[in-house]
Amino acid sequence: MPTDRQLAANRENARKSTGPRSLAGRNASRRNALRHGLAIGIGADPAFNEDIEKLAKALCFTDETQGAGEPAREIAEAELDLWRIRKIRAMLFDTYYVAKILVPDRLMQLNDKLAKLERYERREFSRRKRALRALQ
Repeated sequence: MPTDRQLAANRENARKSTGPRSLAGRNASRRNALRHGLAIGIGADPAFNEDIEKLAKALCFTDETQGAGEPAREIAEAELDLWRIRKIRAMLFDTYYVAKILVPDRLMQLNDKLAKLERYERREFSRRKRALRALQ
């Protein structure tokens, strides 16, 4: 049970933590999720619906006319997201490692970007693994 002094301190800290106040800070904060688009799954983009359905149907090994089952669709989405991540990784290597002179700063930038990309890749591997278990 927090004391009155702790509650007062918590309330004071909460008043200070309101996020960016300036217009520039709010605009920068809004752009955080728009760097590569990997935070949103590929299934949310209607342009990929046909590819997802084709891959899901191939995974089901059936000629269903109603479409593939939900686990197969999950596997297809995860696989296409992994493909997208691999494509971004290849682009990063081309940009930071192959096309430029090897400078320690550029290698550090490449390492930072690859570490951030790994988060999304792990999520998709887990998603695919869960769906594969559900398919069995």
